[in-house]
Amino acid sequence: MRKAFCLILFAVAYFFLVSPSLIYAGTWVTASVSNQAGSRNYKVWVPSSYNGSTAVPLVMMLHGCTQTPDNFAAATQMNAVADSNNFLVVYPEQPSNANQTKCWNWFEAASQTRGSGEPSLLVAIVQKITTSYNIDNTRVYAVGFSAGAAMSVVLGATYPDVFSAIAVGSGLEYKAATSLNNAFSAQSQGGPNPNQQGTAAYQAMGSFARKVRVIVFHGTSDFTVNTTNGNQVISQWAQTNDLADDATDNNNIVDTPATTVNGSVSGGYSYTTSIYNAPNGTVLMEKWIVQSMGHAWSGGSTAGSFTDPKGPKASNEIWRFFSQQQNTPPPPPPPPTNDTTAPILTISPAGGTFDATVTVNLSLNEAGTIYYTTDSSDPTNSNNSNRGSITNNGSIILQSNTTLSVYALDLANNASPVQIYNYTINPAPMTKTVVSTGGQDGYVATLSPTATTGGYAVAIDIYAGDNADMPLRGVVSFDTSSIPDNATILSAELRLFYTQASLGNPWTSNGALVADISNGCLGGNCSLTASDFEAAVSASNAVMFAAPVDNKAGTSVVGMVNTTSLSQVNKLGITQFKLRFQNNSNNNRASDYLLLAGGEYYLTGYRPVLIVKYK
Repeated sequence: MRKAFCLILFAVAYFFLVSPSLIYAGTWVTASVSNQAGSRNYKVWVPSSYNGSTAVPLVMMLHGCTQTPDNFAAATQMNAVADSNNFLVVYPEQPSNANQTKCWNWFEAASQTRGSGEPSLLVAIVQKITTSYNIDNTRVYAVGFSAGAAMSVVLGATYPDVFSAIAVGSGLEYKAATSLNNAFSAQSQGGPNPNQQGTAAYQAMGSFARKVRVIVFHGTSDFTVNTTNGNQVISQWAQTNDLADDATDNNNIVDTPATTVNGSVSGGYSYTTSIYNAPNGTVLMEKWIVQSMGHAWSGGSTAGSFTDPKGPKASNEIWRFFSQQQNTPPPPPPPPTNDTTAPILTISPAGGTFDATVTVNLSLNEAGTIYYTTDSSDPTNSNNSNRGSITNNGSIILQSNTTLSVYALDLANNASPVQIYNYTINPAPMTKTVVSTGGQDGYVATLSPTATTGGYAVAIDIYAGDNADMPLRGVVSFDTSSIPDNATILSAELRLFYTQASLGNPWTSNGALVADISNGCLGGNCSLTASDFEAAVSASNAVMFAAPVDNKAGTSVVGMVNTTSLSQVNKLGITQFKLRFQNNSNNNRASDYLLLAGGEYYLTGYRPVLIVKYK
């Protein structure tokens, strides 16, 4: 069961001050994205000043644990700042089925690399917004609170080509933890060596490496996330940016501040601001330490959770920092006048068939711009409103059947040939979990060790093995008619549970446990009868079970229906399985059998289930 903790972000400002009581004039837009990592809903705040004629910045706001987009918007008042400065704000939502307390899973390995996990979903949100609004791709920013702050660090490290600056409040350095248990430890004590983690973040950038501007906020009385973590974030990013600056660890960028300023809020807290410069003297990073403040959004509104109005106003100062735009790469040098060579445009994968989604990487061998369309229209037409663009290299995510048309121009306006590829996107597999029908399962047995026909049936629990050498066979019944008739079944997993420790040792003395499958009811009668013992089946040995490590109540016994038997899963009605050990008996005159829960067992979590994946 996943728990997580909240990590916040504070900031201070004297520019663009906005009253918390301001009545917003903008508009909420709700949408969602899906890819191989799942799906996420999000809300976009569009200020009334936006008209689409000019490209505007985009600020992504990642809420903390237990929060929602609406709550986070109320707490931070970032929409008011957007109204005053004409930028869009997007609030992704972490659902409880992804994390029980709605924390972003920054500590999971799958969510710490490019192209997977939650970072891929968050970037998919950015990409979808850029197709609907006129967004300045050089001015996309990530802001995080609590677990969202830690995730903003991950985004800066894994997608520096998407997010040019990040804001981190009560957050942690990149990969401060790689498991939930490590996360709690890092929260209270700090993460690994920040110089080491800075190098790891640089490596995560890969070919997209560039300096990322960072602003950090932390309260000295934050007992949820120790202040050590805020210091480590700055040290980590100093190392990352030093490497990204010239690919050399030469301390051109360090975690020693160029300037330190002390201030205070009237009637509120005092604070210390440390400013860290890039080699050219521009501000690259800032760290705000707010005295006596706990785990809260500094200067936020009490209309939301985890806020402290006595701190300096975080949202305003974050925007002030972002709007400086000092990390925008300088214009490339003019191309040689004799450059007549077309750029080489590489597209990977170059078309094909994929399940659920595909990330297409586009790259050039030299500086230039890639233009693309996804609707079969002409990417060379500069008046094409459906045309997208990428500078030098990047990626796009396709979630439905698409014809991708792409070409590129280098700095001398040499054009690459237009490339056209078709991508077929198969729907994501569906999963159906069916619980056994209690009135139809149980076990059947012979009346003697040598008998080959059933002598009696017991419709309670499910036994398999032998009782004093008399064979016992279990019967499990599932109503699989809810699987669509036209579905292609990809896999089926049969999962059973011990009600108590096994009698004897059937796993070693009776051979392997298998299950035969019947497309329909055994013997044509769905009610459990003694004749089910010898009744014909549709496929023998359809499931092979591995012996579990434990031998106690609740132990699961799991087996997959083999590929050749999947067609016997009955999409029109009942599918039954006959459980048996391959050896009817071990002839030791003792009892060796499993006691498994049936469909009427009082602990519902122990009842047999059939998990079917299909498309």
